[in-house]
Amino acid sequence: MTAVSNRMMDTMVAILFWLRQRSFFRVVQRTLIMLMPVATLGAYFRLLHDCVFSPDSLIYNLFNFDAVMSDTIWYLGNDLSLGMMQVTFGMFGIFVAYFAAKYTARIYNKDSTMAGITAVLVIALCASLTVENTNSNQVVFMSRLININGTLFAILIGYSIGQVFRWVGKDYIYEKHEHVNEIQRRVWNSLLPTAVAIIIGAIFALIIYFFKLKLIDSSYARQIISELRSSNNILVVVWLTIVSTFLWWLGLGYPLQALSNINNTGAALVNSNYAFRHGSAANVPYKFLGGSMIKAYGVMGNASIILALIVVLLLYTNNKEVEAIAKLNLLPAAFGVKNGIAIGVPVILNPLYLLPVICIPAINELIAAAAISLNLIMPSAYPVLSGSPGILISFFGTNGDWGSFIFTVLLFILDILIYVPFVLMGIRIEEKVREYDARQQD
Repeated sequence: MTAVSNRMMDTMVAILFWLRQRSFFRVVQRTLIMLMPVATLGAYFRLLHDCVFSPDSLIYNLFNFDAVMSDTIWYLGNDLSLGMMQVTFGMFGIFVAYFAAKYTARIYNKDSTMAGITAVLVIALCASLTVENTNSNQVVFMSRLININGTLFAILIGYSIGQVFRWVGKDYIYEKHEHVNEIQRRVWNSLLPTAVAIIIGAIFALIIYFFKLKLIDSSYARQIISELRSSNNILVVVWLTIVSTFLWWLGLGYPLQALSNINNTGAALVNSNYAFRHGSAANVPYKFLGGSMIKAYGVMGNASIILALIVVLLLYTNNKEVEAIAKLNLLPAAFGVKNGIAIGVPVILNPLYLLPVICIPAINELIAAAAISLNLIMPSAYPVLSGSPGILISFFGTNGDWGSFIFTVLLFILDILIYVPFVLMGIRIEEKVREYDARQQD
């Protein structure tokens, strides 16, 4: 049995190593890791906004900031945190497009800097045509196309621009000290691929503008979330959870992000009113309501897919940089802010983490549904303040039911155990990458 397991592990490591060496995944990994500081900075300001400067947050009410914090400090802190979230998360796609084009062109010995600048021009053009209210004077970074939840689009644009430079541009060798004449020649050589890339980008932008693609205007997110939070069918809930987490892994995070506000549906209000009248959530009409199931037991405020991974990385990784990134993002992840670690490891578009990302929340929901059916735990029916730690959401949502809390902790331990073999595979892949790079240098 052990031999079979080892062979399966070796096969998976070989497949993942092969995928990692493909140019697209190499570009994705380098791009996202390079942007780890931007994502982590945004994560801390998101934490600050959601927990300290949000009147409906747990910490704000726990420390009675409404009484002890002056209006001046609140307005300054709120505006600063929102502003930093906008220039980090709101403009994240611009940075992604630049580095994706840069690293793609560099792989093929093309002018990476000019490719990056061209990618910025193209994504800015596309973004200017995808601002939701085109009759206003909204700036480009209000577009969903360049939001961190639309990372996939930025990567595809940047990678495509890099490919244009690969096929149309001339070879370029980096020189530490460039003369003005060399710079002029460099710019002239980049003129053709830049023009081709901008023409292709303009065509893509016009397609978006005229046809209003659902993937751009986030209609797909609203449809998925509407069905997910209103369904009381556990199989439908699990399926839509898999779709949402898969889209997040792809770099389309709008559905998963929208799940942070799920207590305002009609069914959720019926459940909460019943719980308030009877003093218990044990017999609410909608026991398997999708919104509460995914938030309390599925993703657990992102604890199941992010915090569990951080714990495993801290326990097993021998990479000091990865360990430092995990420690740095531990606090935001504990309060449900996932983008710092998702970009820094990275998790997004990393084939290694695809299975745990889509399977863990689904497994959690199926186990929780069975426990609710057996009356071992209660459904989450009470409103939960924003900024609550993910593991405590079920505790607050059941009005302090200790059985539900213990059950959630056990689920979290299970999630950690599921992540362990994938992290170990990642360690073996890193060893193979180092061996491969050493052979290439020889």
